[in-house]
Amino acid sequence: MRILLVIYNFILIFITPIAAIFMYIIMRKKNKHQHFFERFGFIKVADFNPKKSIWFHCASVGEVRSIKNIVDEIRKNHTDYSIIITTMTATGRQTAYDYIKADIAFLLPIESGSAFAKIIAYMNVSCLVIVDTELWPNLIYTASKTVPVFLINARISDKTFKTYKRFKFIFKNVLNQFSAILAKSKMDEERFACILGNNNKVITAGNIKFQERKKKEDVKVISELNNIKYLLLASTHETEEETLLSYMDNKMCGFEKIVIVPRHIERCKSIKEMVINKGYSVSLYSEKDFSKQVVIIDVFGMLESLYLKADKIFIGGSLVHIGGHNIFEALQFEKVISVGKNMFSFKEIYDNAKEYGLVCEIDNKNDFIKYLESEDKEYNFQDFFNKLESENKNTLSIITETIGTVLK
Repeated sequence: MRILLVIYNFILIFITPIAAIFMYIIMRKKNKHQHFFERFGFIKVADFNPKKSIWFHCASVGEVRSIKNIVDEIRKNHTDYSIIITTMTATGRQTAYDYIKADIAFLLPIESGSAFAKIIAYMNVSCLVIVDTELWPNLIYTASKTVPVFLINARISDKTFKTYKRFKFIFKNVLNQFSAILAKSKMDEERFACILGNNNKVITAGNIKFQERKKKEDVKVISELNNIKYLLLASTHETEEETLLSYMDNKMCGFEKIVIVPRHIERCKSIKEMVINKGYSVSLYSEKDFSKQVVIIDVFGMLESLYLKADKIFIGGSLVHIGGHNIFEALQFEKVISVGKNMFSFKEIYDNAKEYGLVCEIDNKNDFIKYLESEDKEYNFQDFFNKLESENKNTLSIITETIGTVLK
């Protein structure tokens, strides 16, 4: 495995400089370059030099938000530990500060073993916790030399499992570096055990993304959209908005407003141009003009408030081959939702929601119009929530107790 790692790093030496230039150009065009050089280990630590810390690595916003209860529990029981959070996206980085109140957050340096070693030494890291199967070989190998490394909410999709089995000689060695792998389901545990050849390090802990329902009264209502019948297109990706508006024949279909929340906020201007070309009147939320038919949300932190009052909801990343986004964020407010057929990233909760008739799959125009025209009725949300709670009731304690075994 050491030879494979040497080859991997040798390739990185040639690829990284070229990739860095192109990445910077792209990020600058998208106005997302402000923290770009953190990806190469240039991290402004100011006066941050903790005596002890725990390092969480998350891909983006959803993973950051999912660890809040874990971080809160660790802070309650281990008050002398600082919390470090790294992410792959700038929005995830900001969420780490705003939602988790991280002591420090920065973008993960791109597979730099020396940067990882310096972070661990300078910030006195006691353990590294990786969320949702972010398998970066240099990060995992470098950290595991000096501190315990945990993988939580670990999952392997159908497609990924085939890849892992095909290259088992690589992934087995990577996974063996973890002190423990806490899988989100029994199926995921079995798949990790298959790759490892045993389940000595793997246990089913449950899914941390379904740990807590937000109370409706704790969510701020958006006054401008209160008492207005609106369709919400949430966490959408490129082409999804245009496809759905085309399904609606570029009409309002009985809604007073159509509200669009793109997954990547830098797309707002291009979406606005597309919507205008479709014949709708449109404004950005920041423009504070709510007389238009379509409102595009170009600020962060509003999705829960929008889910709360929406009449119909489509959750993106599912018409395209992204794998879908977290449908629990809408279901927690007892909303029947619609998604595309590509929900492989959230298959577990999708299957549960479908069992109780709480989700409609959109594959064509007729599917979408049928969903939009469906009347509200009594749905069995309580049994759905009871099932989720039963399946994940010990998740928080299993994860925090496992991490706690290495904290002094």
